[in-house]
Amino acid sequence: MDSRRLLSRRLALGAGGLLLLSACQQPRVLTEDGTIDLLTLLRDKPEHSRFANALVLSGQTSRLNRQAGAVTLFVPTNESLNALPADLRALLDSPPSNPTPEQRARAAALVNANAAFGLLRFADLPPRQGRVVTWDRGRIQVTPTGARTATVVREGAPAGRSVTITRGDVLASDGVYHVTSAPILPGT
Repeated sequence: MDSRRLLSRRLALGAGGLLLLSACQQPRVLTEDGTIDLLTLLRDKPEHSRFANALVLSGQTSRLNRQAGAVTLFVPTNESLNALPADLRALLDSPPSNPTPEQRARAAALVNANAAFGLLRFADLPPRQGRVVTWDRGRIQVTPTGARTATVVREGAPAGRSVTITRGDVLASDGVYHVTSAPILPGT
């Protein structure tokens, strides 16, 4: 074999190895088919890191398992949480390893207003007439606007104040979550 063919062969083998290495380094996309738990799914989505941090910080992760029963989360994107007070955003961006009771309570208020017991997919809402009770005992009305979209209004919210579900029915092994355009907050 002449030296040009040998060099060409080595380059081809080297390129194949790089392709294989590149394929191994591709980010893993988690399936949303009900086989992976809610917290793992949320942690895998950078756009939901603040809410995932709030779940952990609040101490509410124990409610997210099959033994406790299925749950439904209304998950705001990080961008939609920019309207929160700066100190709360900072807390959610960099949660302390040893949070104070006040820090836990602030995160819990956000989580509890955006979570409900039970698996509530869009198909499960008509028999309930769209009414859902959140962990903080708030009452919300969910009105589907499309196959995977809806509006959410919290009882007692100012007229015209609604939150949009931009992507619904993301199924997990311990419940379901719906991506929202803003957090559902008490009194808003």
